[in-house]
Amino acid sequence: GDGDGEGGDAGAAMARGSGGAMAALEDLEGGAYLPLLDPSEMLNEPMNDKAMISPKEFFFQFYHQSHESLHALVYKVRHEGWAFFKEESFPNKVMIVVEIPFTLARTLTIPAVDSEMYFKPFFVASWIGLPFWVLFNGVGVGGLSDPGWLCMAAAASIFLGTVALTFAPSGQPPMIKLGTKFPFGLAAICLMSFVLAALWINFIATELVCVVAFVGSITGIDDSILGITVIAWGNSVGDFSSNLAMAKRGLGNVSMTASFAGPVFNILIGLGFGFLFYFAAHDVTEARVKLTSVTFLALACIVLNALVMLGSGVCNGGRIPRGAGYVAIATYACYVATAVVLTATEYQLPFLKN
Repeated sequence: GDGDGEGGDAGAAMARGSGGAMAALEDLEGGAYLPLLDPSEMLNEPMNDKAMISPKEFFFQFYHQSHESLHALVYKVRHEGWAFFKEESFPNKVMIVVEIPFTLARTLTIPAVDSEMYFKPFFVASWIGLPFWVLFNGVGVGGLSDPGWLCMAAAASIFLGTVALTFAPSGQPPMIKLGTKFPFGLAAICLMSFVLAALWINFIATELVCVVAFVGSITGIDDSILGITVIAWGNSVGDFSSNLAMAKRGLGNVSMTASFAGPVFNILIGLGFGFLFYFAAHDVTEARVKLTSVTFLALACIVLNALVMLGSGVCNGGRIPRGAGYVAIATYACYVATAVVLTATEYQLPFLKN
């Protein structure tokens, strides 16, 4: 009797949980909310308010946490006033002020089409500054001092600024659907913004390498050691913060996929274009490469971590346990320590010697 009663209560609770989950998922179909839980996982209890977030808040928080910009600052000022700045910690206040010149420069060269962050004055200003940024990257600093190039950039700037000011909507980014449901204009602008953002990444990466080389020459630290540590960390901190933010939101599969998709893109696309540019610059058709001890160590650590993740998933029914995270962190710590020692001592693994 008692057992049946407990079983009945448990069954009723499960039914309520399933019913609550189904009701929440029905709301999702209407676009009212985005889940903070992995939709592929079974829901054994009803979704509460803490597990749901509106799309507007989700995209703003993700954008604000991963890419602090003038658009995010203006959005906050327009909706919260300057109270948000008073609530920030002192280090955050300093970072916001220090970043303003850089975010302003990016805002004036990259059209932003995020629906929540769209602000027409910034959108028009980006089209005005865009030709000069392309000129700087295409011709170099010398192009900015050449009257002919400057006149062409100025003419393009006036033309694009006038078109954007005249035809760009005030409340949303330009869609230009051409009689279909697909926003061709938005897609084209997004693609162009991606290329312009890549130019910024290239510019910052080039300057970072110069700064690191300068620091290495002053301190006497080998450039390879700085590359293994400082440059590698600086190059990955953006992806790290974005993936961590998604993981904290409960989007485990998205975070896991992004963690592997980023390095795959860097290795395949980065090396692919890198070799093509190298061949074009040196007018050769092949290049001699060498597998160093540090490179082999990195490859071994990546394979080891992949096997640990795969084994953990298989042995735990498709779920990654907490211990796998500790193993990954420990593997990286061992890699950095060993790589620094190998680089400092110039030791070459015996089986890699020619």
